[in-house]
Amino acid sequence: MGIPVATPATLGVPPQGDQANMVIAGAFAATGVSAAFCIYGGFNFFLWGPSGPNGNWNATVQLERSFDGGTTWLVCGVGGSGAQAVYTSAGTGSDVSITGNEVERGMAYRVHCTAYSTTVNYRLSTTGVLATTSGIPS
Repeated sequence: MGIPVATPATLGVPPQGDQANMVIAGAFAATGVSAAFCIYGGFNFFLWGPSGPNGNWNATVQLERSFDGGTTWLVCGVGGSGAQAVYTSAGTGSDVSITGNEVERGMAYRVHCTAYSTTVNYRLSTTGVLATTSGIPS
């Protein structure tokens, strides 16, 4: 018997299994948070300046996830060193592009701008479970 996970109606919840493509994208022109949705499987996260790739931006943005359906948000970790997914830029050529793989169903993700000076664009997307699994049926 699994542990029930509360998922507020405000989260985009894709079907479990072969997940539909989900994308949130936009620009922060002030501090705030993006929409949130549940990710299971491979995902991409990208930050860039308003003049296109390698453009200038000056803000602090973090990738967050929730273990409890969106009640509590925690900064994601990157790599095995304990580094947090918090990105600050004040120069040219400072795009952020990372990929990840969420192995637990029901994990909600969002993008959070905690400090702002100039516009920063964001995109968080998932390509579905099949992108990161073998073709062996379970």
